Amino acid sequence: MRRLFGSLFFRLALLVVLVVLASQAFTLWMSARQREHLLADQLYAQVVDTLADLEGALDNLGPLQRVDFLIAYNRPGFPRLLPAASRQEQRFSPSLPSLGLALRDRLSLGMNEPVTVLWAQQGERQEIWLDVQVIGQRYWLVMPAGRYIPPSVSPVLLGGLLFSLLAILAASVLAWRVTRPLTDLAHAARQLESGYKPEPVPPSGPSEVRVLAKRFNRMAEALDDAARERRLMLAGLSHDLRTPLTRLKLTVELQPDNQDKDDMLADIDELSRIVRQFVDFARSEETTRREPVALAELAASVVARFRREGMEVGLRRGAEPEIEADALALERLLTNLIENARRYGRPPVRVGVDADAATVTLTVSDRGSGIAPAQRENALAPFERLAEHRGTDGGSGLGLAIVARIVKQHGGALFLEDAPEGGFRVRITLPLAATPATLLPAP
Repeated sequence: MRRLFGSLFFRLALLVVLVVLASQAFTLWMSARQREHLLADQLYAQVVDTLADLEGALDNLGPLQRVDFLIAYNRPGFPRLLPAASRQEQRFSPSLPSLGLALRDRLSLGMNEPVTVLWAQQGERQEIWLDVQVIGQRYWLVMPAGRYIPPSVSPVLLGGLLFSLLAILAASVLAWRVTRPLTDLAHAARQLESGYKPEPVPPSGPSEVRVLAKRFNRMAEALDDAARERRLMLAGLSHDLRTPLTRLKLTVELQPDNQDKDDMLADIDELSRIVRQFVDFARSEETTRREPVALAELAASVVARFRREGMEVGLRRGAEPEIEADALALERLLTNLIENARRYGRPPVRVGVDADAATVTLTVSDRGSGIAPAQRENALAPFERLAEHRGTDGGSGLGLAIVARIVKQHGGALFLEDAPEGGFRVRITLPLAATPATLLPAP
């Protein structure tokens, strides 16, 4: 929900909705004000004409004749002229509606004197009572207001609401068309961040967004070309170095035993291991091939290989999960972690495999001091070697970088942390379903 409220689509749609509603409200208010003034002018004209007719009719009549005339003249639903004392027999509304206020202002302006206007309800009829003077006497001129009262829901209001709905719908479609290419760009950027080459983003939407999509597609192609060239360079360099290293090792082994022979063979093996890591790093950029992998069995195979080499390493099989993964990549991952624990940690080394309903967890821990919290994020970068080991261990700085890339390609998360039982631990979580995700930073 927070992502929806913070999205560009929601903000554009909200802006359009507010603008449309504000403009419609202002238009309706202006229309209502204009209608009230028009109705007030019509009522004013009718009042003036009615008073003129009544004054002309009453002018030549005596008092008794005037009473008889008014009795015959006053009919329900038509203008009436009542004596001033009639107010005491009528109940009025405590406040005037907007039409009554507009009429009062118009009459006061036209007659050059304040005019009292009252609003009365006679059953279902509404009437306007006006305090007027006719032939020197005060009367109440009662005007029926039914024809001037607008319905509860006027056609103008209904039309405005309908137009607002149509405008909001059209604006939402327009906002979606504007933001859809940006959403595609964000999705493609996430794929690129996860190590996958995204499909070209269709250039659509406004011209600026189309230009952005084209530039992004070119950037993705350039990055893919650069990665391909880097893989070829690393693979070619590693292949070219492996042959002379093999010849050099064979030559040293054929030499008579001396005090430097073992050191020279160890250096050659170290060079071979670094070359192998270059090859592994180059291969880790390639798209992984997914197949069912029994993670506990794979871990047991890798641990057994290190045990045969005399390393003290244990395996805890807390679960027997099967995941969709690249078996060779996971074997390379676990090999690098155990090798790092042997080179930089302290025995005993422990490997654990656990699982829950959604993820599997692979841990490698040792009793060493591990990596300082301030250096853990940098330790995942390629060719990054910690200061205390720089230039003394013959490492290439690619071990954890290869692990991090494999974890990212499998949609998992990598954590470098202190082990609960003491020492250092690398914890990796992988989803049971093969869905790529962004690598999480170490806490």
